[in-house]
Amino acid sequence: MAIDLPPAVADDWHHVGGRTDDRSLSLATITAETAVFEHRPTADALERLRTDGDVPARSLFTVDLEITPSLSAIGLDPGDALELAAPKARDGVVETLADDGIKVGAERANEYIDRPDGAIGHLTVLEAAYPIDSNAATDGGTPDDDSVTIDAEVHAAVWPDGESYTLAGGLLPLEAPESDLLAAALDVDPARDREAIVDLFRGLDLESDGD
Repeated sequence: MAIDLPPAVADDWHHVGGRTDDRSLSLATITAETAVFEHRPTADALERLRTDGDVPARSLFTVDLEITPSLSAIGLDPGDALELAAPKARDGVVETLADDGIKVGAERANEYIDRPDGAIGHLTVLEAAYPIDSNAATDGGTPDDDSVTIDAEVHAAVWPDGESYTLAGGLLPLEAPESDLLAAALDVDPARDREAIVDLFRGLDLESDGD
C-alpha cells in the first residue's frame, strides 16, 4: 500500500508515478512499492527539463517495503537490523534512479537521524547528475555535447516500521540550465527543498514494533 504524504508537504506536491519491485534474498522476499511526487509550483519547468524519464528533478518519494516472511518470523528485529537494512535501501534508490537515467555519485552524508516521535532512522545524501533535454539547456544556443546534466542531490532515509521498513527521500536540483527563462521558472532553492524533505521525514506515520 503506497504511503501518503504528510500534511506539511501534501499541498505543494502531487503524485506523478511509481513502481513495484520484487527482490528475493536468501531468507525472504521483499516487495517495494515506490511512489514519486512532483513539486506543483514548478511542475511546468520540470516537465520542460526532460523529454523522457519518470523522476522529476525536484521530487519526493516514499517506498513501502513488505517482507515475506516477516522479520520476526526469521528471528530479526527491524530496529536491531537497521544498520544492515540501510545500505540495501540506499542501493535500491540508486538503482531506481539509474534506471531513469540519473547518475548517482559520491556520498555527502551518511548518518543516523531522529524523528520528533523518537524513531531513529538512517539518512544517506548523495551527489547526482540529472540529465536534461539539450534543447532546454540554453536559450537558443547549442550545448557543448549531447550529455547535458545539472547538479542535483539525493536524500534517502529508512526507518523501522512495525515488522518492516519505510523508506523516503527526495531529489533536488542544485543548479539550473543556462536558459534564463527556464532557470527562473525552475526556481532553484536547495535550502527550501531540503526543508521539504525534512518535513516529509518528520511527518511520516510509522508503526511501532508489535503494533
